[in-house]
Amino acid sequence: MPNTFLLKIVTPTHDVYNGEVQKVFLKNAGGNLEILANHAEMITSTIPSIVKINNAEGEVEEVFVSTAIVNVDSDGLTICSDAAEKQEDIDFERAEKAKVRAERRLKESNKYNKERAELALLRAVERIKLKK
Repeated sequence: MPNTFLLKIVTPTHDVYNGEVQKVFLKNAGGNLEILANHAEMITSTIPSIVKINNAEGEVEEVFVSTAIVNVDSDGLTICSDAAEKQEDIDFERAEKAKVRAERRLKESNKYNKERAELALLRAVERIKLKK
């Protein structure tokens, strides 16, 4: 059996994932990261993206993760996010509405916070991508 480690994806309201995995792919502002068993300890943050997980059996699972703090230590990998959802938990219609709303706000950037609208758009697009 390949080397595995414990992955936890948690939000303020619930645990989204808790299990042994072979590897995890995630994104931060600097690019893509691959985390394997026995990875060096580190702390980083993520941007809204789809986290790809190779579970202990080698099957690929995907989870949407919004902005998050990632901690890799001897106990495993913990992703603490403000929002995270598996494909079946994403409300496609709600994500579509959020995308339209964010695009409208970006067009009217003099009325709205541009960075906040860009982040909302990124979250909506990633949710839609995972749901399709």
